[in-house]
Amino acid sequence: MLFTHDHELAKQAESAGIDRIVVDFEFRGKNERQSGYHLEVNRATLEDLRKIRKSVSIPILARINPIFSESDKEIDAIISEGADIIILPMFRTKKEVEDFIGFAGNRIQKSLLFETKDSVKIAADLNDLEFDEYYIGLNDMAIDYNLPFAYDVLRYEIVQHIRKEIPDRPFGFGGITVIGGGSPLKTIDILREMAKHGCSSVILRRAFKRDILGKSMQAEISKIRDAYGAMA
Repeated sequence: MLFTHDHELAKQAESAGIDRIVVDFEFRGKNERQSGYHLEVNRATLEDLRKIRKSVSIPILARINPIFSESDKEIDAIISEGADIIILPMFRTKKEVEDFIGFAGNRIQKSLLFETKDSVKIAADLNDLEFDEYYIGLNDMAIDYNLPFAYDVLRYEIVQHIRKEIPDRPFGFGGITVIGGGSPLKTIDILREMAKHGCSSVILRRAFKRDILGKSMQAEISKIRDAYGAMA
């Protein structure tokens, strides 16, 4: 999955074999939460989504804001512009997830983004709800647990706990760049962890856009697929 609001880059990504484009609408509370962590804050517009929808045929995943008073309207607008999947970040209660699912209904695929201690605690209670997949956001999860390193979320078996409680739906975690790249963990090491836990999706990090400069995006995506296929 590649985050971008640039419809030209989205077209290149589709041609290169990337499976999904992520359009990021989340901004509420994000600057405060991630202050000092050098993480990316995006704020897409419906026009961005509209242009990307016209440019690509691969699925578009839209990340909305955490549940707030206008969530129903935000979800309606995103669905009307042609998103295929919608993902809920920063949830802490089952009620928030129920509201999200209720607002979206059967009009779109639904994904959950586990990023908080409270979401980990309620993981088992979510199994009876109608959502299609989930992702574990290591950066925000590490912030919420006050861990010094995002991949400590694996070290302390937080990812493993969520997977144990919700074992039967597609999931992913982490972020990668090109084979041979990655800091402080190499992409190849992250892929190895993903294979161990049966991941079916991964985000191409912001560094990926920098690391493919002067390279063939299609060739780099093929290398990633080949490396993961050999491990899975």
